[in-house]
Amino acid sequence: MSRSAPIGPIAIVGAGALGTALARGLSANGHQVEAVVSRNEEDARALANRVGASVAGTTGTALPAPVRLVLICVPDDAIEDVAEDLGHCGHPWGDTVVAHTSGAKRAAVLDPLARQGAAPMSFHPVQTFTEETPPEAFEGIAVGLEGDDRALAVGEALAGVLGAQPLRLTPDEKARYHCAAALASNGLVALLAVVEEVLGGLKEDDTVASGAALVAPLVEHTWANLKEGRPEEVLTGPVMRGDTGTVQAHLDALEREAPHLVPVYAALSREMVRVAARGGHLSDDQAEALRSSLGTGTDADPDSER
Repeated sequence: MSRSAPIGPIAIVGAGALGTALARGLSANGHQVEAVVSRNEEDARALANRVGASVAGTTGTALPAPVRLVLICVPDDAIEDVAEDLGHCGHPWGDTVVAHTSGAKRAAVLDPLARQGAAPMSFHPVQTFTEETPPEAFEGIAVGLEGDDRALAVGEALAGVLGAQPLRLTPDEKARYHCAAALASNGLVALLAVVEEVLGGLKEDDTVASGAALVAPLVEHTWANLKEGRPEEVLTGPVMRGDTGTVQAHLDALEREAPHLVPVYAALSREMVRVAARGGHLSDDQAEALRSSLGTGTDADPDSER
C-alpha cells in the first residue's frame, strides 16, 4: 500500500523514553505534535514544551478534536487501561488512527477504541531508546506494523517520515517477531553479562579487567562480518572446527568456576553446531561428537551459585 496516506494532527500519550523519541523525531521531520498526554502533568508539560505542542494534560480529555493520529507509548500492561480511559472521551474516534508501540501486544488490545470506530494498529520501532535518543535514531531501522488496513497505511507513512522501514506483520507473527528483537538486544546484553562473569577473575595491572571492554573489538568485528555475510559464513571458533577437546576444556573450566553458567554455554554451543552443520563445516560424526560433549554439561543446576 502507498506510503502517501495522510498522517494528520498527532498526539502522544506517554512521555517516557519512546514517547519522547517519537515526539522529537516527528518534530525534527516537520510533523507538529499537537498534544502530549501523561499521567504525570509535569512530564507532559516538559515534553510538550520540548517539541512545541500546544496542549499538555493528564487525561484523554486534553486531546484536541482535530487530532487524527494518537500514539500510545506506555508500558505493555497499561495499554488496555489507557485505551479504556480514552474511550470515555468525546473524541471523533471514527476519523482517528490509534497506535500502541508494544512489540509483543497485538492491535486487538485497542478494541475499546476500535469499537468506537478508531482504526487500530501496533507501531513498534526495532530500536532501544532513552529520553535523549536523537531523532536520527529512527533512520534505517525496521518498524513492525500490525492492525487495520487503514491504520497500516498511516503507519507506513509515519515510518517513512521518520526514515524507517515498515514491516507488515500478521497478529500471529507478533510474538515471534518480538522474541527475535528481544534476543537481539536484551539477549546480547545478557550474553555480555555472562562474559563479564566468566572473565571476572582475570586481573590486568592489578585491576579487574572489564569483560565487555576486553571483548568489544571482537564483538564489533564479528558484527561487521555479519553485516556482510550469513551466520553460516561468519561463524568461527572451536565448534565450527569440530574441536571437541577445546569445547570440553571450556566446560571443565565452567564446572570449576561458574557451574551455573554451564547450561548457557551448552545451549549456545549446541546452536553453533546447528549453524556449522548448516554451513557444511562439520561432518555428521563431528556434529554428533560435539553434541555428546555438550550433553555432559546440561544437567548442571542453572540456579546454583559458585
